[in-house]
Amino acid sequence: MKKSKHVPLLSLVFSCLVFGSEAHSATQDHVLVGAIRWDGWTKDSKWGNNLKPAQWNYRLPFYAKDSEGAFEVRSDSQEVMDKEIAYASDAGLDYWAFDCGADTFKDGAEKVGLPLYLSSKNRNRINFCILWLGTTKDLWPETVRHFIELFKDPNYQKVLGGRPLFYEYYVEELAQKFGSVKDAKDAIEYLKTESEKAGLKPPYMVAQVWNAQDGAKDVESLGFDAISAYSMSVDVSTLEQKEYPYSRLAKINHDFWDACRGTGKDVVPIVNAGWDVRPRWWDKELMKAYTGEDRPWYTQATPMEVANNLKDAIEWTKDYPAAAKARAVIIYAWNETDEGGWIHPTLSEGTARLDAIRASISSGLH
Repeated sequence: MKKSKHVPLLSLVFSCLVFGSEAHSATQDHVLVGAIRWDGWTKDSKWGNNLKPAQWNYRLPFYAKDSEGAFEVRSDSQEVMDKEIAYASDAGLDYWAFDCGADTFKDGAEKVGLPLYLSSKNRNRINFCILWLGTTKDLWPETVRHFIELFKDPNYQKVLGGRPLFYEYYVEELAQKFGSVKDAKDAIEYLKTESEKAGLKPPYMVAQVWNAQDGAKDVESLGFDAISAYSMSVDVSTLEQKEYPYSRLAKINHDFWDACRGTGKDVVPIVNAGWDVRPRWWDKELMKAYTGEDRPWYTQATPMEVANNLKDAIEWTKDYPAAAKARAVIIYAWNETDEGGWIHPTLSEGTARLDAIRASISSGLH
């Protein structure tokens, strides 16, 4: 994934509060199901261009437009966002976790992702939360102000009796960004304290990490509340540059949940809908973020395989309430389409993945 461009949100929050409804909440019988949103699908983006070669056309999202064989992949419109809200809500999803970064609150950025959600008249059909990609120390106080205004939104996803759900990516970089481990921990504590000063409960801070043991250390040293991951797609048995079956990816997910539980820390299970970054291989600089090209990919999951992996996460959450206190799971991803993780409708599959997810949820497994 890469950071996407966003527009200022504060005014949208104030103007849209009237449309909110009572947030979806976890109960003894209800496990919250969320999906990560990465919204880089703008005009002439290289991410959209990655899907144009014929071998990757099967991934094209429902909003891709074909003009004489030249596909345009753009989700940066209110019309597309409103359709996505309907699709996600109809499938039974409770919330989206929007990737947000240091440019999220800047003026003049493109309107995509979270701002479009906040301006939708239908946004009360699905909740939202922040998946933070990081910021610099000097911007933190101002950034926290924006967070708190979002926490006040009636559609912001809450857990554990009212705590705003908050995911943090690039956790391993926090000490460097804030100056030290202590400074990073103080920054997280500042966010919690300022939230309480505003009359809210402290956010439930979830560290997205690369392995359970390091995650447990981060939770302990930085003041997080739980362990999760953005994607969990590799283990010591899948290091070759070749294709593995989706069943192996699902097992990696399951093993990660168990390993996190074994640390004694809270867990939010991650569910991979897939992993296959080959559309990005042409970009050698980008691929350095994946430790070169020596990474695995997995067969495209069937809709039922994705739904069964989600079902297992829901059942795991119910089976281990002491570990899964927030009673929430998160799917990678709604729209990481060129990276290999998506559940949104596509031109080739239609709503098959969401239909399978809806069937699992409505069968009482949710």
